Amino acid sequence: MGFALLEDTVMEKRKTIADIAQESGFSQSTVSLVLNNNPRISEDTRSKVLAAIDKHGYKPNIHARGLALRSSRVLSVVLPDLPNVFGDAYFGSLLSGIYAGVSEAGFKLLVDLATLNFIRSQEYFNILDTRQADGMLFLGTTNYDQYLAGFHEKDYHALLVNNYFPKWGLNYVSMDYKYAAKLAAQHLLSLGHRKIGIITGTNLQAAIDFLDTLYEEFRAAGIPEAETPWVDGRFNERFGFDAARTIMTQHPETTAIICGNDLMALGALRYVFSSGKRVPEDVSVMGVEDLPLAQLTSPRLTTIRHDLHHLGKTAVQKLLGMSRDQVKSCAEMNRGELVVRDSTAAPRSM
Repeated sequence: MGFALLEDTVMEKRKTIADIAQESGFSQSTVSLVLNNNPRISEDTRSKVLAAIDKHGYKPNIHARGLALRSSRVLSVVLPDLPNVFGDAYFGSLLSGIYAGVSEAGFKLLVDLATLNFIRSQEYFNILDTRQADGMLFLGTTNYDQYLAGFHEKDYHALLVNNYFPKWGLNYVSMDYKYAAKLAAQHLLSLGHRKIGIITGTNLQAAIDFLDTLYEEFRAAGIPEAETPWVDGRFNERFGFDAARTIMTQHPETTAIICGNDLMALGALRYVFSSGKRVPEDVSVMGVEDLPLAQLTSPRLTTIRHDLHHLGKTAVQKLLGMSRDQVKSCAEMNRGELVVRDSTAAPRSM
């Protein structure tokens, strides 16, 4: 019993990181940064925290700190702050692959949304600085995400999934949207289509690659850019519907529509039907990705298959390799394949 009392007394006197934070007047995250000798901490802050540590004889828990030679066994994934993002088929496919890869590696997954507060507070750096995660994956990034430029000159383990930023040289794994555009264009051209509309976005590099390559393919086939209307479909069904209406209203001679993803293609299908036309007899429609819904539409959707589940797993493997210093950098493109179903056919004039 005497030993138990002595043990209780010792335990009561042991200080925690919260005690050091209170004594120094800084947050626990700042104390953790000091303990990990992070260069972002000013000398004034560092000296005050170290003074509090010396005063109380604080000895950090090695497991909690996740020292340089240890791993948190956690990977972080950051999703865009979009309505119902967790119910989105595209992000769901990527996340399922990421989760499978993380689980197979014996890791856990930390999920965040890129909210305004998350970005302004630089929580993404805090997560990595305090070793809450060994690395970070970014999904759904766009050209408006200028905060990612902060990773350009910092030695963090971070990876973009299905997009890239050429000017910053950030690590990425992505599907090859230039190749997807070539497959889509060549398919419709081989069927005899010359009056082709395009529905896609332009707020990410992958989409710019897709649009530019389509125009290159059509110019090579003798079709001027002025004869190939493009409307922004914002990657969703509702705007895909509106974009198809714009194209078909302003260019009624259109015989085919290429969409940058399957959701926009679904919207285009809906508009064509609502206008009294038939697919593919009057207008052919095709998409990109081959989400499960592509086989549930009527007619079934011709598309470019992108194995997003596999892409998610690949991203995890590359990020783990980076965190273990097995991979120095990553700039990987993965090619898809054409899947011909029932929504494309030769134009009626043929």
